[in-house]
Amino acid sequence: MPRAAVFSTNFLDYSQTFVHDEVTHHQRYVVEVFCRKRMYPERFPFEPVHVGGPLYGATRRSPAFDRVLASGFDLIHGHFGTGSLYAHPYARRHSLPLVITFHGYDVPLLTSSARFYPKRWTYALLAGGMLRDMTLGLCASRELLEMLVASGVPRERLRLYHLGIDLNAFRRGTPGARLRVLMVGRFVEKKGFEFGLRAFAQCVQQGLPAELVLVGKGPLEARLRALVDELAIAASVQFVGALPSREVATLLAEADVLMAPSVVGAHGDRESGVIVLKEASASQLPVIGTLHGGIPEIIDDGVTGYLVPERDVQALSTRLAQLLQDAALRAQLGRAGRAKMEHEYDLTRQVRQLEGFYDEARSLGQR
Repeated sequence: MPRAAVFSTNFLDYSQTFVHDEVTHHQRYVVEVFCRKRMYPERFPFEPVHVGGPLYGATRRSPAFDRVLASGFDLIHGHFGTGSLYAHPYARRHSLPLVITFHGYDVPLLTSSARFYPKRWTYALLAGGMLRDMTLGLCASRELLEMLVASGVPRERLRLYHLGIDLNAFRRGTPGARLRVLMVGRFVEKKGFEFGLRAFAQCVQQGLPAELVLVGKGPLEARLRALVDELAIAASVQFVGALPSREVATLLAEADVLMAPSVVGAHGDRESGVIVLKEASASQLPVIGTLHGGIPEIIDDGVTGYLVPERDVQALSTRLAQLLQDAALRAQLGRAGRAKMEHEYDLTRQVRQLEGFYDEARSLGQR
């Protein structure tokens, strides 16, 4: 079987379960992971995982990696444009095709002012050469694909690739006595949780008997907690921290609505294929998202959930109240969401498509 070297900067941050899902569902390729740091091995079991060593993060050089890659690999696959800076030198030295998956913030960073921050200088300096050498770029949304074309990447080297989910891990459960709304993700600007909190507060003011559960952690947690107090909704809001995927699945199974009020951040950071939206729909949970990034590719407005403009608290609140007051509508949208996931986002089928892209990259690399 052909061998693929998957480069993930850290294997694995809790918010990047999609990388673990991919590497554990290959059928025609043997995959080995190369990373700067091994994280949460009990949550993301996988072998072999090669760790670069103490100087790898600063130099992107690991003699151990070169020795392993010299044993015979067929391609290198890097996750995120930023993380693929680590993969690029190895693809060049070992004359291997380079496949890169672009997930969101990595594409606007090519042109936004954030690339001038010291921590991004390396990306700003080296991304051009990496993109020129890239064999195939896999884009998690149509928006990212068009942004890369606008940045000068030839369209013929880009492919739309929607990340799949393990449908067997998500099922409808029994909701609790109290209506429950979820927001799941890192507490960062692009998640737009501030707007979700404000929309939920309006529903509370209308007397709707619901609770809101926030799953995740991040730099904006203190600000979000302060906003909860300011809005006087602390009695109806829970912060439960970052949870393992199986616990998130349980929450999704028993909830009533999921909100993903994402926004474009100040430096262009944006979502692509929001995994939790797919997981919620697979759990037959109606979803509310924004007209943002790859979200309209996941939610069929009025069919599997609702789409509203970014930062529009009133529109969010109106749709949330509508769902909280109509159990039949929630069930209808939830069933349609599950059907869409089965048809478009099944993990096994999507990894099969990924392996097809691997085949294509190897063919292109031989020309």
